[in-house]
Amino acid sequence: DPELHLLSVDEASATALGIVPGALTSTILSQVLLGETPDGTTGDTAVGLLHRLRTATEPADVEPLLPRLATLWQLLVPSADRERIEAGEFGRLIIVPDGPLALLPFETLVVSADDDPVYVLDAAPPIQYGPSATVLLNLAERATAANRPESARVLTVGNPAYGAVQSADELATASRYGRLGGQLSALPFSGIESQWVSEVFRKQGIGVTALTGRQATEAAVVAALTGREIIHLACHGLVDGSFGNQFGALALTTGTAATPHDDGFLTLAEIYRLDLQGCELTVLSACDTNFGPQQSGEGVWNLSRGFLVAGSRRVVASNWYVDDRAAASLVSYFTSAVAQAAGRDQSTDYAAALHAAKKWVRDQEQWSSPYYWGTFVLVGPN
Repeated sequence: DPELHLLSVDEASATALGIVPGALTSTILSQVLLGETPDGTTGDTAVGLLHRLRTATEPADVEPLLPRLATLWQLLVPSADRERIEAGEFGRLIIVPDGPLALLPFETLVVSADDDPVYVLDAAPPIQYGPSATVLLNLAERATAANRPESARVLTVGNPAYGAVQSADELATASRYGRLGGQLSALPFSGIESQWVSEVFRKQGIGVTALTGRQATEAAVVAALTGREIIHLACHGLVDGSFGNQFGALALTTGTAATPHDDGFLTLAEIYRLDLQGCELTVLSACDTNFGPQQSGEGVWNLSRGFLVAGSRRVVASNWYVDDRAAASLVSYFTSAVAQAAGRDQSTDYAAALHAAKKWVRDQEQWSSPYYWGTFVLVGPN
């Protein structure tokens, strides 16, 4: 039966989080997670827990955050439910977050903050997220494409060729990203990642189209998206906090004509207009694809939302930065499980596959920090 719990902060928890005791409101959570001031205005984001998580590349960087992550786990989930979750009574957690919680991967919360921390990733079942319960239901009930050609099932894109960002139009997307210094860094492991994705599907006899380097222009990618069952995009992801993130974009290769529809930036506004009907999974292996400005009662305006609107049933996206090498390994592990299920005509447990991939990355000593594995989440039905 449904239960409703009023979440409140006791004295000890308030001290640990640097807030006042009382009701755990959206404003208080914004203060803890985003560093906003109690009156709701923008404060020092550098002190926000999410900012510190997204820059904590070493275990020593994470250690000071563990007590706060453990306190949040205790505050957000009632004790009786925590005990049942940690006892393994559930096969899945479905989280429909609101406000600043939409930016928090719950897997990075801490169950035990001892010398060897136990994360929710370690103690809880696989997690899937949804913008709302209604959206989850609608996505689950979307029709599956029939009679799909085997050659058209998978599209993978990696290691686009980046060059100077130039535009005379101040409102053009390329001009808005000129502040990046005129050039985006190469992502060599995204090309290897794309190659690995191709291999795991082709081993199962599943047709793959791969666009890398100079081939990965915006126009070529958009033309290849329609009709795909699985889409994998490994590139730079960019967030623009103004205009509802409509200028947020995936950075691809600039076309020779550099027209607005082939300028190398597939924006959120353009993603909304894509035809992804029948797409079962989109993997956005790029920075900040599940991050963006919040809209009260409407979730977050992010790139993953755009792909859901365009027709993808589910999206794997990132809540912060993506390490080129760690992401390649995680996505390869994840898509291998997806490919094996598809090759056997079995239903895919996407949440379990991503959960296993994240645990594998966490077990690698150089990637034990949640910076490397915590960023990716599954948005949509399993």
